Amino acid sequence: MVKIAEIVNQNPWWREGKDFTKFDPNFKRAEPVFFKRKEIFFEKGKIYTLRGPRQVGKTTYIKEIVAKLIQKNIPARQICYLSIDFFTSRKELRNAINYFLDFNRDKSEFYIFLDEITALDDWNLELKSIVDQGMIQKGVILATGSSAVKLKEKGELLPGRGLEGNEYYIKPLCFREFILQSIDYITPRFSDNNFCNSLKNLYISLKNCSVILSNDMNSIRAEIEKVLPFKRELDYLFRIYLITGGFPAVINNYLSKLTDQKEEKIDRLLAEVFIRDILGDLSKLQKQETTTRQILKAIIDRYGSRYSFSSLSKEIEKTHITAIDYLECLEDSFITFILYAYDFNRKEPKLKGDKKFYFFDPFILNSVKSYLSGNDVWHVITDLLENEDFQSKIVEGVVIAHLLMYHELPLMKLGKTFLWYYYDKVGKEIDAILRDEDNYWGIEVKYQTEMNKKELKEISVIKKYLLLSKNEFAQTATTIVVPVNVFLALLTPSDKNL
Repeated sequence: MVKIAEIVNQNPWWREGKDFTKFDPNFKRAEPVFFKRKEIFFEKGKIYTLRGPRQVGKTTYIKEIVAKLIQKNIPARQICYLSIDFFTSRKELRNAINYFLDFNRDKSEFYIFLDEITALDDWNLELKSIVDQGMIQKGVILATGSSAVKLKEKGELLPGRGLEGNEYYIKPLCFREFILQSIDYITPRFSDNNFCNSLKNLYISLKNCSVILSNDMNSIRAEIEKVLPFKRELDYLFRIYLITGGFPAVINNYLSKLTDQKEEKIDRLLAEVFIRDILGDLSKLQKQETTTRQILKAIIDRYGSRYSFSSLSKEIEKTHITAIDYLECLEDSFITFILYAYDFNRKEPKLKGDKKFYFFDPFILNSVKSYLSGNDVWHVITDLLENEDFQSKIVEGVVIAHLLMYHELPLMKLGKTFLWYYYDKVGKEIDAILRDEDNYWGIEVKYQTEMNKKELKEISVIKKYLLLSKNEFAQTATTIVVPVNVFLALLTPSDKNL
């Protein structure tokens, strides 16, 4: 039985009001840069879900929403936060929700935040009960989950109950948001005034421009040219991004050490916490650590290369079905993702063809490599930064992850419906094929000191190409060559990616 005092402890604003932010540990950890996300505009009578990996800032996001609601004069006792990891049964959760609802039965609005709801089996039945009793009409419910497969499957069992169109992703920060939100912290700590001023000017320019791939090539080039003068500054920021990825805690750890202790370093505990979360979530799905380790090793050993489910299953000495099951669990948990080849004749992905496997974020890759090798995560990072060939593969994965975030919508527009790669029998291969409205983009990543433009393998069905370089910029009738960090700085995620 959950005690009332324990529920109150999870909702410090009931005692402290708006001052709870001064003491809340989530706000304390979100330093020195408090990375903000897009705002969800709530509508009474609706259920919202928020999917994303652990350590990405879901709880902090909820607490920020609570603070904003209190600032808008919503009474603190009409806002309830419940960490579902805290409950051992649905009955305990039901009692906690009923306690809150009984207190607010005569109120005109209320908000319930259920954090990591997938920790409980059949959680959807509790939400269904609330909705079917008519209790939600005056309120809003937001549920988050790191086990995306559970959140997705159970969410689909709530048709017609206010969830439609209200699903969101919260993923590691894209490169653009990393730049826009970290420059204010970085600039005052540089002794080079000229570089500081350039970073400030980059912020101003970037804030007012972005790339929309459905536009014509000249319009895209015009946006690129606004940011190109800041290539030196983007090189500096992109190096940091390849080290930290888009996880706020990792970025803050690195920036704090860089500015306060004048050293480049990331605490190994951050990688350990992340790996423990991965293994813990997969264990709840009855996945064995040994098999998970084998699959992660196979992905890193062949990173950026194409191969089949069958060849992977033979390598790890497991059945074809087992390999697919583990890979899909890793994808649904936002650890890795599967890039399918595309068949232009059938106009659909080759589900039985070779695939490519990428990690969602550079720090995920670095943490996994640290886990597999036993080396400190900072040692892993510095080794990879000195390996130009593997660094190019990491950048390729970053590009694919950003293209995914550019278009995806929960449930109705998944990555395999608009993003693939291409290969044919004569050896032509293109890193990414992006369908944008009725057009296709062919996208090739060549993040290397010397680049041969002839390496781009054009095919007749694709009329527009992006060749993402390390330093070069050019344009032809069919192709834009642009530094990869310039392109990523201009690419904005979809509205459903917070």
